[in-house]
Amino acid sequence: MRERTGKKKTRLETWLKSAMTPVFLISATRRVLFFNSGCQQLTGWTADEVVGELVEFGSDAEPQTLRALITALCPPPEALAGRDFDVAVFVPNKTGGHAAKLIRFIPIRNIQDDVTSVLGLISPLPTPPIDQPQSLSLRYHAELSALRWSLRQRYGLKTVIARSPLMRRVLEQVELARASQVPVHFFGSRGVGKEHLARAIHQESETPVGSFVPLDCRHSPFSLQQTLKRLLHPEADDVSAGALRPRTLFLIDVEQLPRDVQEQLLKEYQTDGPNVNRRMPLPRLISSSTEHLPDAVEDERLLPELGLLLTTLTIAVPTLQERHDDLIPLAQAFLESSNRGADRQIGGFADSVWPQLREYAWPGNLDELSLMVQEARERCTAPVIALEDLPLRFRAGLESQSVGPQQRPLDEPPIPPLEEHLEEIERDLIRRALKKAKGNKTLAAKLLQLNRNALLRRIATLGMNDE
Repeated sequence: MRERTGKKKTRLETWLKSAMTPVFLISATRRVLFFNSGCQQLTGWTADEVVGELVEFGSDAEPQTLRALITALCPPPEALAGRDFDVAVFVPNKTGGHAAKLIRFIPIRNIQDDVTSVLGLISPLPTPPIDQPQSLSLRYHAELSALRWSLRQRYGLKTVIARSPLMRRVLEQVELARASQVPVHFFGSRGVGKEHLARAIHQESETPVGSFVPLDCRHSPFSLQQTLKRLLHPEADDVSAGALRPRTLFLIDVEQLPRDVQEQLLKEYQTDGPNVNRRMPLPRLISSSTEHLPDAVEDERLLPELGLLLTTLTIAVPTLQERHDDLIPLAQAFLESSNRGADRQIGGFADSVWPQLREYAWPGNLDELSLMVQEARERCTAPVIALEDLPLRFRAGLESQSVGPQQRPLDEPPIPPLEEHLEEIERDLIRRALKKAKGNKTLAAKLLQLNRNALLRRIATLGMNDE
């Protein structure tokens, strides 16, 4: 009996391998176990190239790369938890292009009813699509994937998410900036993504050599002067070694640049200045501010000549509230980016969470949204983020903004549990300090006005050692 069963299994495997219907198999640990002839013909990749690869749930991979393929093959976390799913995906081809397909993910269980693997069947996308119940997280994943493809084709941008009319206008201006070398100035509130857009201009330009150097203009004048001198006049050994060869200089909060440093910068970039006989070209200037630069010029905080130089092309970046159509794809994109390299894959947010995200005002813009997604992901133990996974700070902020003065006096804010609230605030401050200090605990302790041992004790007490 065992011999007969073994022969049947062998015949089935032989048939599946040679079948032209694309079939693949993913293990419970998200490794590709099987990739048949149909898959190879559809994608252009061989089984030897694909089998054994780790799949991740996301949509940010480069087109025509192996990672783009294995991302498309990744089952939703709910499928790995035991649910059948039909997912619309773009399946890339190694030689170029992609095809919209429908993948049916079927969990395979052992005798103990544990999911051991997920079978994937690739078929043409129905026209019109089959109307079937689907979670919002899976729908928004598919919409984000389609949005990324359209943005790549239209603007050639890989990392910027934009669906709202205001952000589409910004992308048109970014496209103009990429096609030239004129100075660009980004104006907007804190956290709206000005540096991200500046990096997109730098990374997607036609000149590949040179680094992106952000410079915080709130630093001390002496520090700024020394940094500019080193960047704009590198030593001969540095130039030959390629060290500190900036192609883009990004001035953060340029309205706070000290006057003597403004004069130094203006002198370098004047057409009749010392840059005429330079051995290497000056880096491109991109700057940002939280206020209109003409106001800083009028208040005599910014030299008029420098203000004119920096604002050759000015791009106003809207707040998250002004680009509300982008909230859903941005939240999904932040979450999927956090799946890269992570042991646990999270598919999205529970249907009940999306109304809460839409209702919140997001005063901290994209930075606040990104931090909220990161903290909710750390709390989440299920395939999708639930309401109880949202950080206390977000829930308290949502409650406080929903209760107006007609309903409750202004001196009666919501009262969360004291210890839980204090711990949440403390964790947030420590994370911010460590991020600003680039992981240096001694410097982070100074920012928090603690000694290093006290900071280490607080990290251990709050259970943040793994972070």
